Amino acid sequence: MDTRPPTAPAPSPLASQPLAAMLTFVLIVTVLYLGRGIIVPLVLAVLLAFALGPVVSALRRVRIPHIVAILAAVLAAMLLIGAIAYTAVSQFIALAADLPRYQATISDKLRLAQETFGGGQVIDRIVSTIERVGAQFESNTEGVAVGEGDPIPVVIANAGTGALEMAQSVLFSIVGPLASLLIVTIFLIFLLLEREELRDRFLKLVSRGDLRSSTEAMNEASERVGRYLLAQASVNMAYGVLFGLGLFVIGVPNAILWGLLAAIFRYIPFVGTLVIASVPILLSIAVDPGWSMLLWVIGLYLLLEVVSNNFIEPRLYGNSTGLTPLAVLVAAMFWATLWGPIGLIVSMPLTVCIVVMARYVPGLAFIETILGSAPVLLPQERFYQRLIAGNVEEATEVADREIEAGDVGEFYDDIAVPALRLAEADIAGGLADPSHRHRVVETLAEVIENIEGAPDAVADEEEMRVLVFGGKTELDQAIALMIAERVRAAGFPVRVMAPVTLRKEGITQIDLSRTEIVCLCYLGAKPEIYARYAARRLKRIRPGLHVIAGYFHPDLRLSDRESISEDIDVVAHTIALAESSIAAALGADGALASGPLPSLEETRTAARALSARAAADPAIARSLRRLAKSVETTVAMITVVPFEDEFADDQGISHAEHLAREVLKRKGTLIIEDLQHSPYAHLRSVVESGVRAYAGVPVVLDDRRMGAVLAVFDQEPRLYEEAQIDLIEQDAQPLAADLQTLLVRRDAEEKEAID
Repeated sequence: MDTRPPTAPAPSPLASQPLAAMLTFVLIVTVLYLGRGIIVPLVLAVLLAFALGPVVSALRRVRIPHIVAILAAVLAAMLLIGAIAYTAVSQFIALAADLPRYQATISDKLRLAQETFGGGQVIDRIVSTIERVGAQFESNTEGVAVGEGDPIPVVIANAGTGALEMAQSVLFSIVGPLASLLIVTIFLIFLLLEREELRDRFLKLVSRGDLRSSTEAMNEASERVGRYLLAQASVNMAYGVLFGLGLFVIGVPNAILWGLLAAIFRYIPFVGTLVIASVPILLSIAVDPGWSMLLWVIGLYLLLEVVSNNFIEPRLYGNSTGLTPLAVLVAAMFWATLWGPIGLIVSMPLTVCIVVMARYVPGLAFIETILGSAPVLLPQERFYQRLIAGNVEEATEVADREIEAGDVGEFYDDIAVPALRLAEADIAGGLADPSHRHRVVETLAEVIENIEGAPDAVADEEEMRVLVFGGKTELDQAIALMIAERVRAAGFPVRVMAPVTLRKEGITQIDLSRTEIVCLCYLGAKPEIYARYAARRLKRIRPGLHVIAGYFHPDLRLSDRESISEDIDVVAHTIALAESSIAAALGADGALASGPLPSLEETRTAARALSARAAADPAIARSLRRLAKSVETTVAMITVVPFEDEFADDQGISHAEHLAREVLKRKGTLIIEDLQHSPYAHLRSVVESGVRAYAGVPVVLDDRRMGAVLAVFDQEPRLYEEAQIDLIEQDAQPLAADLQTLLVRRDAEEKEAID
């Protein structure tokens, strides 16, 4: 028998992680607080280095030596700061000298308020309090005798010591800021001198061998902070100038002072301008015998706040900070608690740097989740969460928002179907039960009804030539419902069939006497086994039935006819392709088209052949050369691609095909200033092509399976002007007619070859 005492289980590494993170956070905060005397000047110097870096680079480009350029930039910055400080101090002195002149105006307004309120006790108390304070101030300053009944104050004074203490306090009040300014200046000069060396050392310290990620993080932080500082400085300066000019026109004294302070205090989030605006508001009460000046000052402040906060800042800042408003507020409170007023000023740039660095450090990803402005849930995840909760209203709101950016078909393929895949994955992983699946499908059905609208009338049984089946589960039936709604919107009567009808005991009871097209929908893995079985049994009941199989599993992409059973005519992997396949099978007049539809691979081959025909056609080639010359770009071309193709970068797809697919997806003009710094920069074909600028417009063809794009390319980054885009869109119309002629000629040649 083992008599050893039981040993305590070892602490879980996961359990110790929150404690370690908390201790690390406390240690960092402690260091920031205790070392603020050194860290604050260093942070200010770093921010100034961000601002002066472009100035130094510009001076070096005009052949000015490095050290001279740095000293010139720093000297200019210090002179600007000194000029602002001198102007503010002189304005303060002038304001202090003018304050006694406003005493009579204040007294008159208090009496007027007292008369207006009928001699209320509150006004009486305010007036008496002000009079007593004024009398006491005058007695202390002018040496008025003390009353007979008052005690005689005894004051022990040492004139020499008082003067010395006053001199020391004045000296320390001047030396302190000057010393801080000197430290910041020294830090700034050394940061600018050793900028490249410090950057290399920092990369070596934090990269841990991954220079690419570290360089991207540093470049992104530098770009964001630099762009934000430039935009904020421009907005604050314009705000201060307009505020000062407005106060000057209104007649508020010392308008220059309030404009300067408004520009400076606007660096403090949320409350900076309110604090400064309150001073001229109060001053207008003391200056103007009436109330018009007060109303004009308040109106000026509200106008500038509304315009700057709602129109100018969103356009200039955009997503340069990448922070939510709540994150800005929390960051301001945190840094102000640590470092005081300076913390308020530097809170935004510091937090931006932290959020950007957290994006590239796996252990700090939670910081970007908490503070970052990027959505933490993808659109399909957000929609799936609404379906799980059974919240029809919010799910419909998400759907409407996505449909506004595209159309209903794109919403189904890009949002709704991926949401159903998430539900399928949860069920396959044992994270959900059948009731969860039923709630998701039921909520989605209501959302579809909200965005599509209920059908006007139920079609006659004899007109039901199209049946759409849910393959195995309710999730498959939800996909069938979306396909049916799209087919019904195209003008064809259709019916949705439950998965139970495809079982052995149910399939023989289906009336297929008037059915011409069947679409089978499967979301799960390995659907071809079930689809082959269902298609074979359906065709036994009604030979000649046109069967379309919809495979919607994310890992399944069938594109060649060798993978398709002989009982299946078409394989579709998107809602839009299933809809277009049904419509193409019925034909424009509703008659069933003869022969099987071409596969995706055959359509892709036909699209490339049509692109080659367009490039070789003399008339189209002349039009493209004329367009390239008119737009002053490198090359113009026509690219034809299937509507529902999904390219991967390792398929040998050209950059023109990738971008043409994006144009057709958005059904509108696509303009990219620099492809190498765009969402398409990761595509190998885009990188290898050497193309930088792009502008593409869709070209409408009379073909349900493929579309064309007229695009211009440039080897240098540029932003095409509106007049140039209009020219491209105008040329798309005659080119569409030329391409349609090539399509008709191609069809005639194929028919002649068959005959």
